[in-house]
Amino acid sequence: MRPDEYWKNFNLGTELDIAGRFLFNGLQAFHEMDHFAAEEDAFEVLYSVAVGVERLLKIAVILTEHDSAVDQDAFEKSLITHEHQELVRRLKAKHDLKFSARENEFIALLGRFYKSQRYGRYSLKSVFKSAQERKELVNFLEKHLDIKIDVSGLLTITRNERKHRELIGRVVSKIVNPVHQIVEDEARRLNIYTYEIDYRSKASKIFLSKKFDFEGEDILQAELIAYFLSREACGPNARLIRDLIQPLQFDPALEGEYLAALRSDRKKITVLDELESHYADITNFIERRALLEHSVRENLDYGEEDGDIDDCGDDDDI
Repeated sequence: MRPDEYWKNFNLGTELDIAGRFLFNGLQAFHEMDHFAAEEDAFEVLYSVAVGVERLLKIAVILTEHDSAVDQDAFEKSLITHEHQELVRRLKAKHDLKFSARENEFIALLGRFYKSQRYGRYSLKSVFKSAQERKELVNFLEKHLDIKIDVSGLLTITRNERKHRELIGRVVSKIVNPVHQIVEDEARRLNIYTYEIDYRSKASKIFLSKKFDFEGEDILQAELIAYFLSREACGPNARLIRDLIQPLQFDPALEGEYLAALRSDRKKITVLDELESHYADITNFIERRALLEHSVRENLDYGEEDGDIDDCGDDDDI
């Protein structure tokens, strides 16, 4: 295999996975946002999505434009850019790539953020022009959902709802899917496999499943909880937890927050503080910790010697 073939097949294949991971992280960060007041949240979302889209565009540009006749140094220098719109223009010159006005607006938003806003707070001028990324994200949502978003009211602050998440997921999908299709088409033209993604990777959600929201993950959580609370949960992990681990005295009034903490890393932080306070009253902490570590193993061997698994759902004590 020639160096250029290896580059496009393997190195760009790795880059595709990386691009998908950035897109996954950005959309997940948006899904977990409580409201729109924190400019840090807007930064996290736009940074990850901007990087993911940029890297995907560059992969498509390389597969489209590069051949043995190009000046390699000049070509590589042309890729040192954060101009999302320019990368799109290069693809449009060779492909029937069309975005709606809404998607073009979002691409321009990503470009402005990555080129000038991501380092804005390192300048004294940011004192007079703060929270630009939040402002742009909020303006985009307000315009395309025909709503007003409150980012300052103590009691009236706008919560992040499903309609907001659906819009961002839909817009990102309308940008990403056509560009990814170009990557697939060009890779097949070149008889290489740049588009192959490990189905266990974060990127598989974006490029294989083509899912741009996290509603399914929320439903999965509820279904798994329902399973583990049922008589059907009689595998080694469930049995070890029921047999050997006494539940801590968490507050029933905060169950909604506890469930949210299972879904969101950021919401785990406050519950972890509560957990530490519970542990202060535990006398057998080391033993309990060891049991908990065993309980989450994927290939746990516990309680199967009596053939209990075959009797799942039949034990009245469950």
